[in-house]
Amino acid sequence: MPESATKRWSRRAVSIPSVLAATAVAVVGAPVLAPAAAGADLARGRTELPTLRVYGFLTQYLCNDSLEVLLAPLLWVRARFGTGLGSVASTARHQRLQDWSARVMADRADRLLGLPVRMAAEDRAQLQPGPVIVLCRHVSLFDASLPGLIYEPLGYRVRGVIMAELLADPGFDLIYGRTGSVFIPRDDGPAAVGAVRQMADGADERTALVIFPEGRLFRTGVRDRALTRLADRDPERAARLGSLTRVLPPRPGGFLALLDAAPTADVVLLDHRGLDDLDSLGRLLGRVPLRRPVTVTARRFERATIPTDRDERVRWLDQRWSELDRCLADDLEQDADGPVPRLVE
Repeated sequence: MPESATKRWSRRAVSIPSVLAATAVAVVGAPVLAPAAAGADLARGRTELPTLRVYGFLTQYLCNDSLEVLLAPLLWVRARFGTGLGSVASTARHQRLQDWSARVMADRADRLLGLPVRMAAEDRAQLQPGPVIVLCRHVSLFDASLPGLIYEPLGYRVRGVIMAELLADPGFDLIYGRTGSVFIPRDDGPAAVGAVRQMADGADERTALVIFPEGRLFRTGVRDRALTRLADRDPERAARLGSLTRVLPPRPGGFLALLDAAPTADVVLLDHRGLDDLDSLGRLLGRVPLRRPVTVTARRFERATIPTDRDERVRWLDQRWSELDRCLADDLEQDADGPVPRLVE
């Protein structure tokens, strides 16, 4: 069921002033807050100043968010007072703002946090042409940005399936929906499937449709609960996925909807290394600056290799996720013996 205007603007009446106020505090208070962060680091003997680095990164995020909030009404006016928001020109203007913001944050993640993104040439060769359905695993807030960082420099329009909780971020709320991404409710399957199908409307050779089949960040407890629920609902799938250790059981509904809505799209499976232990602000503070880049790999599956039967498609997705899990386990075992060099571009 579409969100009512009353609910939407009630949320924005809280989220927009909150972000603008937080940005003002972070920027105006920088002459006090930045030295305080540096002093706290030095008092603990952390000479590389992780708290100061994270403060700088979060301040940049708030500035980007605030800029999106301030530009959104101007873009709305330019789109004939909202009547032309779905036009090619309006979508392109919003896409440029979205792309710029992602590039700035990627640069700050590299410079401040030590999180450069690297991808081998043979993996980049798997990305084109489109349209493509991009599957990603989800272990950190940072990996939500990886598909855009990979595909947008290639001239793709990146549309993502985003959980509705992120509507609390006004930048997401005001900009991403205008570029073709959709926000889906967590516990309303029919509404989510309908939104995902809508996202594929008009997908062409320059469109990447991004979905995180796990539906939420990986946590050991979440995995265990998901497998328990799956065992009650679908014992056969639970048996197939019961050995997962580093990924969550994938939820097939959105993926199946995209396959039906984009019948010519190939499937690209994006994976990454370097973000698995960054699942909280505390862990990030404990490791910044990081010593290894985020390495991204891509594996392309031509549409002719994807089953047409629904149950076979679910088994296909489960097989891919089981393969991811085994690769992660192998990599972690190698890492235990020392740093493993990665082929990067």
